[in-house]
Amino acid sequence: MEKIVLEYVDYLKTTKGISVNTEMAYRRDLMKLVKYLGAQGVTDVEKTTATNLNSYMLFMEKQGLTNTTISRNVASIKGFFQYLYKQKRIDEDVSEGLTSPKIERRAPKSAAKEDVAKVLAVPNGKSPKLLRDKAMIELLYSTGIMVEELVSLKITDISMDMGYLQCHFENNQNAYLIDKQAMKAMRAYLKNGRDKLLKGRESDVLFPNISGRKMSRQGFWKILKGYAAKAGIEGTITPSMLRHSEN
Repeated sequence: MEKIVLEYVDYLKTTKGISVNTEMAYRRDLMKLVKYLGAQGVTDVEKTTATNLNSYMLFMEKQGLTNTTISRNVASIKGFFQYLYKQKRIDEDVSEGLTSPKIERRAPKSAAKEDVAKVLAVPNGKSPKLLRDKAMIELLYSTGIMVEELVSLKITDISMDMGYLQCHFENNQNAYLIDKQAMKAMRAYLKNGRDKLLKGRESDVLFPNISGRKMSRQGFWKILKGYAAKAGIEGTITPSMLRHSEN
């Protein structure tokens, strides 16, 4: 089964143009599944059942894995079995019934939910800057990452096909699931915003400033403060308030 996994990952790399981080995530997730199935006596992909996969979901939950990690595994597994089904290597897609853990958007304790919604609604337009700001604020609220992590993100750190981002900050690596609203904002930004902000300049920064360089923490705080003012919010909504949202 390992050989088929490597074949699938190579297919993604050559036909889908996935990033190195995404490639590694697929391989890692699927090899863990192969190891689990092997321990259960299942070594042939054609003999894998929906029950086997559901059992693996329960196994991951018992291991104390986060919803983000489990959701990423679900995405990897579903993509793998969909590929096998389309290639007619299996008679049915046994992963069809798998579902990811529910991800909820909750207002941070230090800010009213209505105020957060107002701020999220302000950067609503098609200019590159508005698309960038919208994506940054949605991503911060969706994942709860630190502002230092947000402004340090590189284009290779985000996997749009799997719906998660990988942060490399202060020698730590953390994976975060991105919810649907943030994914929508990210797609719009990557399609119509980032390249226009860079104006042909080479950069691996995911959210460049108007000079095409990495944005500072203070720079993002000023952006957020400006949108809070435009939303007519009394007081201040800081990045920390949005970050402390539990999703």
